[in-house]
Amino acid sequence: MTAITPEKRLETSGLILPPPPRPKGHYAPYANAAAGAFVQVSISGQTCRIDGVAMQGICQESDDLERPRLAAQVAMLNALAALRVACDGQLNRVQTITRLRGFIRSHSSFGAHTAVLNAASDVLAKAWPDLPLPARTAVGVSSLPDGALIELELEVLISAVHSA
Repeated sequence: MTAITPEKRLETSGLILPPPPRPKGHYAPYANAAAGAFVQVSISGQTCRIDGVAMQGICQESDDLERPRLAAQVAMLNALAALRVACDGQLNRVQTITRLRGFIRSHSSFGAHTAVLNAASDVLAKAWPDLPLPARTAVGVSSLPDGALIELELEVLISAVHSA
């Protein structure tokens, strides 16, 4: 009997991981560091790009949150695509997600950062329903690369041993 993978859980929810994002600068999409029986993985900031094009915008106090929440979901799927590469294609190696940092491009009067970032947390809960949610930071910023609405970073512990 085959275990249900995080990708299959996402697919069942109508969410498909895109191809891994390509860096738009001089940095690595992820970094791995040995941590005993685990490997700590840091995923570089991933924006809400679809086919390389950023979902642009700025959150304002009076805005409907549907589009920013979709942007958070897209950014999370991009982050998980990078994580899958860091896991050698095996997201089932994820043991825990320790931190989610979310940067939301917003006007100074906007205060619903948490409601927007909940969409990214929801993706994690669908992929790994038995894992606790990570520590999280939601911050409003005045600009992001290419005018993107959202940028996310992840910190994850994965098993050092590959599955068969």
